Amino acid sequence: MRCFDLRSLSTLFSLLLVSFCASAQNGALMLRSSNQLNQSSQHSGGSVAPAAAPSGSPLVVESMGRLPDALVEGLVLDAAQRAKLDAAHDARRKMWNTNRVARQAEYAALTKELSTDKFDPRDVIALRKKTRAKIDAGFDDVQASWLAFWDVLNPAQRKLLIDYMRNQHVLQGKASAAASAERSAERAKQQAALDRAQARAAAQD
Repeated sequence: MRCFDLRSLSTLFSLLLVSFCASAQNGALMLRSSNQLNQSSQHSGGSVAPAAAPSGSPLVVESMGRLPDALVEGLVLDAAQRAKLDAAHDARRKMWNTNRVARQAEYAALTKELSTDKFDPRDVIALRKKTRAKIDAGFDDVQASWLAFWDVLNPAQRKLLIDYMRNQHVLQGKASAAASAERSAERAKQQAALDRAQARAAAQD
């Protein structure tokens, strides 16, 4: 059987099973929080009405970063291996909950900062550094749990996971390309509408 570089596989394993779910949640919530900050910078004085507090979808949270049941059945795990997998899934759920609480606390603190005219971006930057540190620590714990699961698998089981990760990598690439094309098409549509409106305005002058 072909030998695979463990370090490279560990990186890919973490990327597909940990980074994907973490970035999906954190990226969306960070974007909302950043939009709040950007809106505040466009106003000189006065309070900014806070947007609705972000909330994660339980269905999405539960599905992302979890090995499909069909794959788990195909791995034919023994009791010790299954315990490692369960621990990895538990670590993932704990990370989601920790991240959610941290983001909610960050949102509340940002709302408080924006409620007065004494807003200081430095306080927000410090708050986000603290939040990132907490999230990074949880991410490291999840990585360690997944690697502990990887270490107890035999070569045949690892090969199944490699095939799964390879397929996921291709699917994610296609999904990303499709999303990018959709965004480009939407921007082109909006620009065309703007151009038509400007042309009509120019014709009326």
